[in-house]
Amino acid sequence: MASNDGEGGEGWEAAVRAEVGGASWWNDPDGTDLHARFKAFTGQRRDWPEPKLLFWKDLLLRVARRLRLCSAPAHLVTSVWFARPGGIMPLCLPQVLEDMRADGEILLKSELIVPTAGGLYQLVRRVSQMAISRRPIVQEDILVFRSLVEERFEDIATQLRGSHWTSTCVITMSKFNSFFYGREDAYAALCYLTQCGKARYLGIRKEDPVEGVKFPLVSAHAPVVTKFDCDTLHLVWQEEKLQQQLDVLDRRWEISRRAALMSFKAGDKHGALRYVRQSKLFSASRNKCTQLLERVEEVISLIANAESTKQVCEAIQIGMKAMKEHNVSIEDINTHLKEVDDLVAAQREINVALESAPLDSLASEEDIEEEFRNLEAELEDKISPVHVEEPEPVLHANADSPDETVEALSNNLSSMKLGAM
Repeated sequence: MASNDGEGGEGWEAAVRAEVGGASWWNDPDGTDLHARFKAFTGQRRDWPEPKLLFWKDLLLRVARRLRLCSAPAHLVTSVWFARPGGIMPLCLPQVLEDMRADGEILLKSELIVPTAGGLYQLVRRVSQMAISRRPIVQEDILVFRSLVEERFEDIATQLRGSHWTSTCVITMSKFNSFFYGREDAYAALCYLTQCGKARYLGIRKEDPVEGVKFPLVSAHAPVVTKFDCDTLHLVWQEEKLQQQLDVLDRRWEISRRAALMSFKAGDKHGALRYVRQSKLFSASRNKCTQLLERVEEVISLIANAESTKQVCEAIQIGMKAMKEHNVSIEDINTHLKEVDDLVAAQREINVALESAPLDSLASEEDIEEEFRNLEAELEDKISPVHVEEPEPVLHANADSPDETVEALSNNLSSMKLGAM
């Protein structure tokens, strides 16, 4: 893990440079802008310049996001990531980290609960953390970025929803680690998710210990782990192991075939025959492994279908209970559904009729104007009109000019007398 142990600095250095955006002050260690951003804050919180504080908060999270990290050692953040030539380091970063910690944006891994511990230990741990006064961040601490862990949680849930139809999902620890930069980063994220109740750790203590994580795909909190979840985890683990073995057999089978072909072309018939026999053995083993894998996948699919059926049954029971509470019968529901179906069917017929109506069947412009005149007459009869004395019509022998028209209109309006309402 280059970004976590300080080795292979090209990763974090390129990430910092990309997020800074090639600003001129970053490449000028002797410039006043760089010194202004790197200098420490004053002792009082009100004297901290807000733009500078927000700049470092945003830059820190963007660099960690670009590196696909959800956690990082404090000494890397304060002394390595943003160090400039000549030993220049941002002296304000310790205060920035403390401020982010006070706002809940940063948590210390040492203060989070251990996912593998029992429920009683986790409860005692929570109480002790509330009782102990908060100590300052030290260089040996592992910083956990809360917002980045929650972003990763949403990404994982979105990916798992694409292949699972259940409300929860059980995955192996190796699968969970694959969503993160490394095992340490994944473990820090699991500590936070377990403390928030967004994930549950599963462990099977047998000849081959199996570890996994229970993820919620619908709600924000993971249900309590059951024996059924442990059985599912064991099946999923077996599926992954069989898939890995199948991939190995595929590669060996392909290598044996190529070696047999090369030996045959080189004139080594005995060597070619030996490789052909190997390829047949690998092919037979691959077929057996494929059959076992298909059986395990079938069992996992049956379990998922059973859980979905259980949820449907629970939904039906809730619906029946609600119907009894509101005195609604099945006949009433069927009647309302039939009415809705009739309305939908009628609307579809209207839409089809409108779409299929030919253009020549539409009313002409004169017919439309006649309809509007009739409608206007009906409205005038129904509404009590305002009595207006019509002025004498002004006859013009010739077409009026615009000025004459305006003057005549003004005279007509002034001569109107409104009657009593």
